[in-house]
Amino acid sequence: MARAVRQGMEENNILPLMTAAETRISGMDYRSIASTPTEEEKSLKMVAEGAMIPETRVSAQENLVKLHKRGRMLVASYEAIQFQRLDLFSVTLRQIGAYINRMHVADAIDVICNGDGNKNGADQYTVGTKPIAGTAGTLSYDALVDFWSQFDPYTMNTLLVGDAMAQILKLEEMQDSTAGLAFQGTGKLVTPMGATLLRSSAVPSGTIIGLDRQYALELVRGSEVLVEYDKLIDRQLERAAITSISGFAKVFQPASKVLQIGTAGEEG
Repeated sequence: MARAVRQGMEENNILPLMTAAETRISGMDYRSIASTPTEEEKSLKMVAEGAMIPETRVSAQENLVKLHKRGRMLVASYEAIQFQRLDLFSVTLRQIGAYINRMHVADAIDVICNGDGNKNGADQYTVGTKPIAGTAGTLSYDALVDFWSQFDPYTMNTLLVGDAMAQILKLEEMQDSTAGLAFQGTGKLVTPMGATLLRSSAVPSGTIIGLDRQYALELVRGSEVLVEYDKLIDRQLERAAITSISGFAKVFQPASKVLQIGTAGEEG
C-alpha cells in the first residue's frame, strides 16, 4: 500500500523543482537558519596579509517552522475487496498520494508568499505599478522582463502559475516561429526568460510567483508516508490510514517574489 501511495506522490511531483534542500527531522517543529548580509557584505573584498577576514553571520530564526500532517482514510467493504481487482485499489491509493502531494505544494506556495512565521514573506509587485511596466489587468512580456530584473543577484529560474498560464502562453513573444520550431523539434515549451514553468491550482488567481529554486525554499519532512490498516469485523470493513508530515521554510527571502496581474484601473 505504501508503495502505491508513494507512486502517486511522485507522479507529476513539482516539489523538487521548487525546493533548494530537503531536511528530515523527528518532531513537529523545526527552527531554520538565516543569513541576511548587507550589500557591502555580499562583495568579497581584498584582504591584506594578517588582516581580519570579513564575516557573514548565520543565525537561527526567531520563530519555529510548523509542520503539517496530511492524511486520508481509505475504507472498503469485504465485498469490494473480494470481487474487484487489486489494481483498482492501487489506482485509488495512488490518487490519495497525489492529493497529499498537491496539499504539500499548496503549503509550499503559502510559505513562499506569506513566509514561514519569521516575517519573510515574498516581495509583492503589481503590473502597472512601478517598477513593473504595463497596464493593470493585462500581462505583457515587458512586465515579465521587469519582474525578472528584480531578482538580481538571484536568477528567476522558476515560475509558478495558476490561471495566469493561459495569459503567458498567449503572449505574442511566445508564439513566434522560432518558439514553434523549438517545440516541434524538442517537445519542450519555450518559456519566459528560460524559466521553468510550473502550473498549480494552489497559486492564487491572477498571480505569478517567481523564484530562484536554488536559494528560495527548504522542504522539512517529519515522517515518510505512513500507512496503517485494520479491520472492523462487526461491519466487515477494512480501513487504511495514510498520513505524511512535512513543512517548509524560507532560505533567502529575496530569492522569491510575487507578481500580481491586478485588475483594470489599479495603475499607480
